[in-house]
Amino acid sequence: MNGRRITTEQLLNLADRAEDGGLTAEEARRLRAGITQLVEKSQQLETARRAAVGYRGHIVREGQEALRRLTAVRALVESTRHRGGRTVLVPTLTAVLDAPLEFGTRQQEAA
Repeated sequence: MNGRRITTEQLLNLADRAEDGGLTAEEARRLRAGITQLVEKSQQLETARRAAVGYRGHIVREGQEALRRLTAVRALVESTRHRGGRTVLVPTLTAVLDAPLEFGTRQQEAA
């Protein structure tokens, strides 16, 4: 083929012609090429869809982790205030932000 995309209109026309009594060899070749293009496009779209779903899942997990870390910082601040503290040291905040997140997982496991 010469690299041109076969249109849906052309494929439908060829299908109509096939119903009316057959296609020339060139028309049959064009119909096969068009079907191949549709299959390739469908596969590309499926690959893109899967990639988008994977990326969305990754972003959701990152967002959930950020919320858990923010909750940990809030808990630290509240605990400090409850004990009469007025400041939280940066190294303490860093430790909270860098620590493995385990709270909340017990609640999920119990559910």
